[in-house]
Amino acid sequence: MFKKQHLFAIVVILTMLLSACAPAATQAPAAEPTKAAEPTKAPEPTKAPEPTKAPEATKAAEPTKAPEATKAPEKPAYTEAPMLAEQVKAGKLPPLEQRLPEDVFVVGPGVYLTKEQLPDWQPGVYGGTLRAAHGVANWAPDIFVAMNEPSLMAPKIGVQGVIGNVIKEYKVENNNQDFTFTMRKGLKWSNGQPVTSEDVRFTWEDMINNEKIYPVFPAMYRVGYKASGEPGKLTIIDDYTFKVSFPAPYGGFLRLLTIEGWKGYTDFINPSHYLKPYHIKYTTLEKLDAELKKLNLKDEWWQVFTSKRCQNWDMTNPRCVDYPGLYPWIPKASGSPSVLTWERNPYYYKVDTKGQQLPYIDKIVSTQQDNVEMVNLKVLAGDVDFLRESTALVKMPLYKENEAKAGFRIALMEMHVDSSNIMFNQTFDNPQWQKVVQDVRFRQAVSLAQNRQEMVDNVYFGYASVSAETVDPKLAKQDIAAANKLLDDMGLTKKDADGFRLYPDGSKMDILLENGQQAPDLTPIAELVAANLKKVGVRVTVKAIDSTLHGQKGAANQLQMWVMWSHDQGWANDINSPDRAGRLWGDWVNTLGKGGQEPPDWVKKAVDINTRRWQAVPGSDEYNKVVEEGFQWTRDNLPYVNLVEHVKYPMVVNAKLGNVPPSGAPAYAIGVNFSIVQMYFKP
Repeated sequence: MFKKQHLFAIVVILTMLLSACAPAATQAPAAEPTKAAEPTKAPEPTKAPEPTKAPEATKAAEPTKAPEATKAPEKPAYTEAPMLAEQVKAGKLPPLEQRLPEDVFVVGPGVYLTKEQLPDWQPGVYGGTLRAAHGVANWAPDIFVAMNEPSLMAPKIGVQGVIGNVIKEYKVENNNQDFTFTMRKGLKWSNGQPVTSEDVRFTWEDMINNEKIYPVFPAMYRVGYKASGEPGKLTIIDDYTFKVSFPAPYGGFLRLLTIEGWKGYTDFINPSHYLKPYHIKYTTLEKLDAELKKLNLKDEWWQVFTSKRCQNWDMTNPRCVDYPGLYPWIPKASGSPSVLTWERNPYYYKVDTKGQQLPYIDKIVSTQQDNVEMVNLKVLAGDVDFLRESTALVKMPLYKENEAKAGFRIALMEMHVDSSNIMFNQTFDNPQWQKVVQDVRFRQAVSLAQNRQEMVDNVYFGYASVSAETVDPKLAKQDIAAANKLLDDMGLTKKDADGFRLYPDGSKMDILLENGQQAPDLTPIAELVAANLKKVGVRVTVKAIDSTLHGQKGAANQLQMWVMWSHDQGWANDINSPDRAGRLWGDWVNTLGKGGQEPPDWVKKAVDINTRRWQAVPGSDEYNKVVEEGFQWTRDNLPYVNLVEHVKYPMVVNAKLGNVPPSGAPAYAIGVNFSIVQMYFKP
């Protein structure tokens, strides 16, 4: 039973942990699936070389790759869903053997989730409609995650053991500079058209290298995932083989093709047969006249092209109904603006260990609700079969009270981010603040002052643990005496009449902690941080501000201190960012010294670590060693202070859904969401 004294703290996290989910631009970082801007772009980007056609279609050397988790039968007897078999019988579809590629992807134990996470994987049975709900028009994040198909993949949405996905296999050569990719021969778009290297060439040459469509050449195709990095070059070898080469080591390129930043195959492969009629290279303005008039345009052909193209982020938007895709389900017209519908892709390229074409579930329907509360009411009424995005720990009593009669169960999984961190801007424009905060003893004292267990118990309902990976355990346990000694040793011994410490020059030290509204747990955590620092004589004023304003102030170097979640786990793509330590230091790094402020050597070491991490192939010994080096750098320098880890996440699933991990399994909730393609309704 939940204690009454916890109720107030529980209420503040009603929609906790998931504000990061929202549709946006082409590049996205890696939070909940939230599209964000690309890394800082160079003012005058260098255009990448045009693709080079190999003189002869020579066969690429046999790629070396991590073996797929499950081997296909030597003589597979493939089967399909009854609804597709009926269409074949009626002459509306070709036979299954003509729809599957020669190189099918076999899904079995350990492919989407590890065997530890999903110990009882079973081949499923066909049929059923998965009911979902969403609170924002044309954006159903749970379905976006379930639909997303990256070029490569690895278990548990990670980067360890990367294998082929849409791409069959890959080979890395020449000191992590050359990447040869082999496509699945016979792979088809959802409309039955073949997928070949022409779709890659079209994407590279006619889209990425067209300044109207891409005014700035994407950072993912530049060495080190930097706007200032040198661009790569594409070479087409034959219809199913191509190579991407970089002038310097860039093993991290594979991370971007896998899942990091929630990228999908549409960054790399697009249906050229469908898009060419809207590209000026293959048509005329006269032929586009009707489309231009529809958009009230004159000669902006590229805007017509953009309106016709659907990226992975767009597949929950009704404008993409029947768009050629490689997803397990394809968007279909629902007849209602508040209802989004997807039906199984008859050309989907994955089968299970019995040769059954995936997915098992026939159809997905997501109904728009007015807000998160209404979404959860749908759950309690038994009208939702899967929900991750809009759940909350505060709802656990209601979930448990209604799960039996509503026919669902709660699976407690882990978040893929660390929910709470104290962030310091060491370049904030206050010389006295800079003198104090740039002394690591101050940051250590801030950590020692915090009562993390209190936060776990009162804010996270007990479903979290004290930080242990990015903070030295000695600094993660509250020790007021040790914190006071560190501050005294720094010379912060002068105090005002109220007992608060003064800056070294005798001026008032009143730290402004401004937290945004990105997640409801930020405010109670910020208040606890301030209360704990008061115990060591450090005055902190907490101010909650609008999230947009928070972002603007951060970019302008106007935030002094704040509380925010981070990606320390999973992709670990935030951990060595100079921006974590000081905004102007980050600007200096991102502009190659043309702006910002030159950072100290300990920050430059983080840049070196991150550079080497991007050079290494993900999952390799070299990569894992560098990642651990980054964690050690964080423990040594405390650029930010992590407070809690492994926050649990309630996931609602229909009680009859199979291939869902048991509650408490060591799996990310969003990783389970990603694996809906292998879920099925038990008879």
